[in-house]
Amino acid sequence: MLFCGVAAATLRRWPLAVAAMVPLLLAAVGFTVAAERSARVAAPVLGHATGAIRLSGRVAEVEPLENGQRLILDQLDLPWSAEEAPLPRRVRLHVPARVEARPGQRIALQAVLMPPPPPAAPGAYDFSRQAWFKELGAVGYAVGPPRMMPAAGDEGPVETVRLRLANLRHDLTARIVAAIDGSGVPGGVGAVAAAIITAERGPVSPDLLQAYRDAGLAHILVIAGMHMSMVAGLVFVAIRGGLAAIPALALRFPIKKWTAAGALVVTVGYLVISGAPVPTQRAFMMNGILLLAVLLDREALSLRSITWAATVILLLEPEALVGASFQLSFAAVYGLIAGYEALGPRVARWRSGGEGWWRTPAFYVAGILLTTQIAGSATAFYTVFHFNRYATYSLLGNFLAVPVVGFWVMPAALLAFCLMPFGLDGWGWQLMGWGIVCVNHIARWVAALPGATANLPSIPPSALVIYTLGALWLCLWKTRSRLWGLAGMAAALLIYAVHRPPDLLIDGGGKLMAVRTVDGRLAVSQTRGAKSLREAWTKQAGQGTWAPYWGELAGEQLRCDTLGCVYRSHGHVVALARHAEALAEDCRQADLVVLPAPYGMACPSARTVIDGLSLARHGTHAVWLDDDGSIRIRTVEDWQGDRPWTRRLPVGEER
Repeated sequence: MLFCGVAAATLRRWPLAVAAMVPLLLAAVGFTVAAERSARVAAPVLGHATGAIRLSGRVAEVEPLENGQRLILDQLDLPWSAEEAPLPRRVRLHVPARVEARPGQRIALQAVLMPPPPPAAPGAYDFSRQAWFKELGAVGYAVGPPRMMPAAGDEGPVETVRLRLANLRHDLTARIVAAIDGSGVPGGVGAVAAAIITAERGPVSPDLLQAYRDAGLAHILVIAGMHMSMVAGLVFVAIRGGLAAIPALALRFPIKKWTAAGALVVTVGYLVISGAPVPTQRAFMMNGILLLAVLLDREALSLRSITWAATVILLLEPEALVGASFQLSFAAVYGLIAGYEALGPRVARWRSGGEGWWRTPAFYVAGILLTTQIAGSATAFYTVFHFNRYATYSLLGNFLAVPVVGFWVMPAALLAFCLMPFGLDGWGWQLMGWGIVCVNHIARWVAALPGATANLPSIPPSALVIYTLGALWLCLWKTRSRLWGLAGMAAALLIYAVHRPPDLLIDGGGKLMAVRTVDGRLAVSQTRGAKSLREAWTKQAGQGTWAPYWGELAGEQLRCDTLGCVYRSHGHVVALARHAEALAEDCRQADLVVLPAPYGMACPSARTVIDGLSLARHGTHAVWLDDDGSIRIRTVEDWQGDRPWTRRLPVGEER
């Protein structure tokens, strides 16, 4: 990093040299910040499952769920010492029963702890990486009723403020849910309202959450640019309208700047009560920059401002770069700013092209459609990469739902906050609830339309990187040379089109296997048990959450008996043995032998044997059977690489 900085400063007279060194300098800064962040959050990680143990700890966070609560505990008291095994700094537990747990309280309970799970397959979502940066050393679930104990009360000033804010969010969430669900509004609406205000999405029912996603309305449940802009805009209009009604103030003082300052204070409050997730941070920075520009008489919005917002987030939390929230948020905003910069002159000419009462509502509707189209196009590739699903009718869903949110839901929420000091906020929350009922109906109706969603197979990371570089080129240049970015995006689509998924998947625990059939579908070895693993595999395959049982597809490609199955593909013979007894025959004909149990003997015909020890050490195996006779294997361990969150205890080592 120092070398790149010195070289860039020394060669500043040569633009081409600077252009070459600055990206290297930025990359060096990024790697340095990421390494420092990884070391700063380093915490012990549990090596293996514990079984039921008795533990106690302080409640750091409470996330209400539809079927209980999720608690994050710190300051743990565990039944072993640091010399015997790692002592996690924080653990996350699912508690099936609702308990009156509040941040700062201590809790004692019996629970089962496990290490944060690795990815379900190479390229799948890596929860262990997320857990590392959240300092979670274990996850688990309660197996008995918890016992609440008083808070210790000896926290430092910073921790005291954090706990008070967490309790404020917890109480506000409960207040909103109680006010809405207890007033005759259909059940479950309060959870959606809480998600919009405090970002607590846990209690939202899975069916409703999926309907929002399938209708292209999932962004409504994430506090991001739309929510922050609506709040800032409504506050700006209300304060400025009130000040303008007082001539003595309006004629003598800069009320526009006063208004911007007031709106900035409100957006800071919204950031605090939301818990400041990445999309909200980005939205706050963008709105904050806009409002500060009003205060300082500067240009309000540009690609430069969004780049500074991204830089600040990455300096604070570099791990956000590979997350869906960061990528979707900034892809949408970059696309919108670049799109409106390119279309701005045409939009301005259309807007000033005539008079008529109908032009204002028509312009508003056109703005919603254009904004939705640009944002949807900018985020489509990233949506498929992270979720393997694309909402076909998102334009229709947003056209119907966004005006309801803008003119009904968010104004009602602001009204509730204004009435809260007088204890009358229940009216505002109920009004907000009925608006959400309307949005829920829209989401369910759009999601139920034929062909509302498209399930798509996983995108390789290389295609995502090339697509991003092409998209940035398209957005950042202002001349016709920007169109070269389309070539990069097209190359990414070509890589995606020719990408070949694995022919065979074997679970790291040896419980589940899947094979690729002649029609390209993934078929699994069992349809009961290992639900989350099956759904992860079928989601990656672009089949939603369902895969056929391979026994129903048995034929020339797959033959099974009581001892196992033989799978033929691309000229290869693969023996999928259930028991070691099958290997006497399998080792005479198979190119690849898979056995869930440990097997240390020779297998003459097989060039490769994947047994239980290999699966336990390296995680899920993905296998490609090539037409040239070669067999390629990639494991979860290979895909993760040597990272702080991938270092595990040796197989069989016990505490």
